[in-house]
Parts: sequence; structure tokens; C-alpha cells
Amino acid sequence: MKKLLLPRGYLSYSAKTMWEKNPKQFIAQYFEGKDKLDTKYLRFGKGMAEHRSQRDLQPGQITELETRINICGVPVLSFIDYYDSNNHVFEEDKTGKIPWTNSKVQKHEQLPFYATVLKHRYGTMPKSCTLVWLETIEGCADDSDFWAKAEKKLTLTGKEVRFVREFDEREITRMELSIIQTATQISDAYKAFIKDI
Repeated sequence: MKKLLLPRGYLSYSAKTMWEKNPKQFIAQYFEGKDKLDTKYLRFGKGMAEHRSQRDLQPGQITELETRINICGVPVLSFIDYYDSNNHVFEEDKTGKIPWTNSKVQKHEQLPFYATVLKHRYGTMPKSCTLVWLETIEGCADDSDFWAKAEKKLTLTGKEVRFVREFDEREITRMELSIIQTATQISDAYKAFIKDI
């Protein structure tokens, strides 16, 4: 593999996904330094992650597991919501109004991305993970105040649904190849961008 030049020196899941879905937005944010997308939904999700990271833990359980690792020549950074080293499994929390389903969980690429990270960090692939959907609703802070109705607040409903997802080596291999391909595309585009400056 040729030497990679990545704008932040690593590839994260969010960067990988943004490049694959919207290269123009990626270039604006990562190459040109324009403001990243900031919505109340993203802020709420981040706040929930911080809140849930305060949960009671047993020995071997870690919240917000930061991993910087080289995967097939690509420097990768990940933050896994919850990792249980005793059982070599992880959890990913998701908030939102739209329900998650088994099919949606199976297709969600973040999970095999994190499984690939853990395989390279610990030498073995996790057999499974759990995606935890925390249902949210959007409502007014105070229905009696007309102006407050303009700003709708997000809150949890209390409904929590857990989905277990298993992995196999083929999808880890496929993710490794996808990481290499995406990182190479980003690197080539970034080199061309710098050259034109």
C-alpha cells in the first residue's frame, strides 16, 4: 500500500461514512476546515452518550473505549460506547424517534467497523455486540407558552430496545478492505487538494 496522507492523520467511522455518502461535504469539513454539521439531534445523542458513560461498571467494563490502531496500514480512531473485556463484547447506544429493527441493525456498518477495530486491538473478533435503541420524542418545553412551542425539545420516552448482532470473519475481512479503499480514496483526494493550494 502506498503511503497515506489523511487530513486528521486517521480514519474514523464518521469520516469513512461521510466520504462514502457525501465527498463534497467531507472535503468542506475535513480539507477546508468549514464548520461540521451541528443539529439538536447530534447534540442530544452526544449528551446521552456522556450521561450513559456514568453508568455503574463492573471490573473489566469500560465506557467510551478510545482506540487508536493501525488496520492494514490505515491509522484508525474509534470511540466505542461500552466494552466488556470479560466477555469481549460491546454495546452501541442509539437515540431517535424512528424505531430500530433487526434488519436495520444487521445493515448498520458502524458495528462491523467497531468489531474490526476490536479484532485488531485484542487479536480476536468479538462474536457479537448489542445495539441499544433509546426512543426519543420531540415536544414543547412548555405548552402554555406560545414562544416556547417554537423550540421543540428532545426527551427520552423511557423505551429501550436491545438488539444482539453477531459477526463472522467474512464481514471483518470485507470491512478491512473497505477501510483500505476509503482511506486510499481520501488520501488521493487530499494530496490533490494540497497540491492545488
